[in-house]
Amino acid sequence: MPVYCGCNEKALSSQRAIARALLALMEAEPYAEISISALCRAAGVSRPTFYSLFGSKDDVVAYILRENHCYSPEPEASSCLKSFCMSYSEYITHQRHFLMLLVNNGVGHLLYQSIFDSLLDCVCFLQNADAASRRSAANFTAGALTGVAQDYVAREACTADELCRLLESLFGGGLFR
Repeated sequence: MPVYCGCNEKALSSQRAIARALLALMEAEPYAEISISALCRAAGVSRPTFYSLFGSKDDVVAYILRENHCYSPEPEASSCLKSFCMSYSEYITHQRHFLMLLVNNGVGHLLYQSIFDSLLDCVCFLQNADAASRRSAANFTAGALTGVAQDYVAREACTADELCRLLESLFGGGLFR
């Protein structure tokens, strides 16, 4: 998570500039080869500014996910398996390019954390379950959804309807019969 969570417009503007710069750099070179110095140069900020806003490049990716590319299930999608599966299928088909950047740069695990956090933040996600069961279900679901997204970007694209059917079969147990 970003270190800075305030409302200073200059700091917020710098956060956005760093996020844009990281995405642009990820298009041109591997994530592992992007230095903080290069990121700061591309964003037009100093290293101290970077570290006042973020702790690491991973924090920048987590910020981008949370601010611009987060999967957040709608309340109605959380109450019905088919709606939930379609909601996620539409998310990954619309976010394919960004998800490819994450997967191809070896930071797909940050998608998992984003989905896990979103599920726990969604008041309708298993609202009648106890906290421990809800957390376990969020872990299981985030892992499954991240795996499906990673598989989706690694192969030929399919439609949201095809992805929805796959997810329904996975979560409904159909593939395990």
